Amino acid sequence: MNFSDPNINMILNIAISVIFAVLSVVMLIRWNKWKGKVIIQDQQWSTVRIMFLAIGVMSFVSFLLTNQNTTLWDYLRICMTIIAVTAYMVVRDGVGEEGLLSAGKFYPWNIVRSYDFEERKNVIAVYFTVESQNEKKPDEYVTKELDFSKEDQETLMKFLKLNLGRKYTRMKKKQK
Repeated sequence: MNFSDPNINMILNIAISVIFAVLSVVMLIRWNKWKGKVIIQDQQWSTVRIMFLAIGVMSFVSFLLTNQNTTLWDYLRICMTIIAVTAYMVVRDGVGEEGLLSAGKFYPWNIVRSYDFEERKNVIAVYFTVESQNEKKPDEYVTKELDFSKEDQETLMKFLKLNLGRKYTRMKKKQK
């Protein structure tokens, strides 16, 4: 496969543009739906957010360093990537009165089975065990991890006790 071929380059640009356009629309809809509902926000700089930001920075740098052979599809790809990264960065995870928000997806408190927390050097890691949303696999569950600032620890613990009081469960630590 020759990536310098104009047709392949155009197809890749269109595919990447469509993927990032769909992602940005989904994230902006979720942001609009849940903005203001998160009372205690997570730490902004998780590994995924840093990688996503790096993708956005690389796209912006490629925008600045493009040569004369740049096509409209190249500009569209760069623009859609930057919009998707921006949309992802504004959607903040956290907890609110109605439930928790993780990666733009909302989980009401009534489907949270249990929670646990771990104090780390710079953050408070909170693990939420969430019941399956898949009707075909009702017995499955997922664990969501959100990292909160140490400054929010007292407020966070009171908030979790109030909303999930009896659901606190010590989870097994992973063996290293």
